[in-house]
Amino acid sequence: MSDVAAIGSLVDRHHALKKEIAKVIIGQEKVIDQILLSIYTGGHSLLIGVPGLAKTLMVNTIAKTLGLDFKRIQFTPDLMPSDILGSEILDQNRSFKFIKGPVFANIILADEINRTPPKTQAALLEAMQERAEGVA
Repeated sequence: MSDVAAIGSLVDRHHALKKEIAKVIIGQEKVIDQILLSIYTGGHSLLIGVPGLAKTLMVNTIAKTLGLDFKRIQFTPDLMPSDILGSEILDQNRSFKFIKGPVFANIILADEINRTPPKTQAALLEAMQERAEGVA
């Protein structure tokens, strides 16, 4: 496939994706474009807005439309790093098993991160950095 054909295919798929998202999210085209650009480039997005603007619904819809795993983390003052990263447990066979936390999802919505302790914030930021470098 030539580069021109590949770009044409990408544009067609992008329009089809936006059309599918528009079935659930009305308006917000600029925000959707920016979120998709962030996903395409492997980056991170910061969504800021008053409650009730359907930020969670928007991100969840985009993840479902792309066939990606979505998790939402509600940050609270008592949230520990292991709550988002996961932890080792001793199973019935007396062997250790790692249970993945929500940070292992393809798309994560971290809600009210400023409410959680600095140690938990640092764990999330470290996981984000590792993902950006392709280590995770």
